Amino acid sequence: MSLIVNEINDSICGHAAVVSDGDMELIVSLDYGPRIVSVTKGGSKNLIYNEVDEQYGRSHGHKMRITLERSTNGIYCDDLPVRYSPMTDGVRFVQTAAQPVALELSMDITKAPEGGIMIVHSVLNKSDDYVKLSIYTETPFDNSGFVFVPQSNVPETEKPGRILTLWHGVSWTDPRLHFFNQYICVGNTENELQHRLKLGSNNTAGWCGYSDGRSCFIKRYVHSRSALYPFYSCSTIATSEFRHMSIQTTSPFYRIAPGENARHVEYWTLPESEKELCASDAAALDEFINSI
Repeated sequence: MSLIVNEINDSICGHAAVVSDGDMELIVSLDYGPRIVSVTKGGSKNLIYNEVDEQYGRSHGHKMRITLERSTNGIYCDDLPVRYSPMTDGVRFVQTAAQPVALELSMDITKAPEGGIMIVHSVLNKSDDYVKLSIYTETPFDNSGFVFVPQSNVPETEKPGRILTLWHGVSWTDPRLHFFNQYICVGNTENELQHRLKLGSNNTAGWCGYSDGRSCFIKRYVHSRSALYPFYSCSTIATSEFRHMSIQTTSPFYRIAPGENARHVEYWTLPESEKELCASDAAALDEFINSI
């Protein structure tokens, strides 16, 4: 079944487009973005956090950013309207950003060949010079569950296989961090005064997820072991703060010629667990992951 697109006016995100394949349904803001503010399957709960950001007056949601050469600061211009157009197998959402360079950011939403949804995040270089950058995406979730990242497993025994980074102010003994041989789980932040937790991983497995107990969100991407990534070679970043949690995935650094583009692809699925999952139970999580 091909994707169906309808426009709506939503009380939270304003003017938006609903993209559906008959099984999964996504809502994409058209007032700013491209930003995905809802993903559901068969009437299931929307796990993506989309409350209005009071600082900017726009809904939270899945978004893409860029990291320039020698910079770890994510730059994203999402204050302009979004246009969309149908493709043969999906729909494209585009917003042109004038700063910091002439880059055109777009998201292509298509049905994945093996089920679920494929999101292609692209940056087109419309300048006259080469640009070096990495694309990274951020998907926020309601602060009621936990984020899980597989532990990297590199076969070379003489080289370090697992890279973990902590952002300023985070401790390795933070009670929200749960380290297992197979996974790293990040629990939620229970009060407003608790410090933000942010952890990065090289994540050679190329997938990560979130669960609120039964409902789960899994995203997959390709991690290249030979490529250079930002944030000390981390391709997945997990964050826990008071109102929401998030997963970020990053592309390697690309050197983009004028007129060319770079892409970062994610595959999304929304599996349900028969058993209740939690951040401290690696056995139940492992059983669930092996069943999907």
